[in-house]
Amino acid sequence: MSANETQVGGTHYKNHFQHWDLAHELDLGYFEGQITKYVTRHRSKKGREDLEKALHFTRKLRELAVLAGRHPRHKYGTMARFTEYVGANKLNGAEYLIIMSACNWSMVDDLNVLIDRIVVLMDETYPQLPVPEVQTMPGGLDSGGPGRGYIDQARDI
Repeated sequence: MSANETQVGGTHYKNHFQHWDLAHELDLGYFEGQITKYVTRHRSKKGREDLEKALHFTRKLRELAVLAGRHPRHKYGTMARFTEYVGANKLNGAEYLIIMSACNWSMVDDLNVLIDRIVVLMDETYPQLPVPEVQTMPGGLDSGGPGRGYIDQARDI
């Protein structure tokens, strides 16, 4: 039995073109492999957390490219192959661009664009609920004194 016919934990890779096949075919580096893995599986695994991980790996890759002169080690994929991978994994257009960008980057500016694309996908797919602002009123409870309309119940009438 082929390793592609079994999966430990879940069914999110059950298709004819699995992530590890793409990573092997393009000889992806560790960081590129992690980025593409998390983008590929986010809808079927841990949602926003997976995209946050992809973003974290991209930022680390950019840091290594800037500070340590890291260059891409991968082979360059073709649009036809990416289209096949995206179709097999039911990814959308934004995810397609991210996968293609992660697999074909050549300079730091490409990684900056990749970061922007992941942030947009994350914000559009998993919008954060706004945190309501706490409204304070002069003389309110937070000022140490009674607010307007306070009636002293202990006062003798």
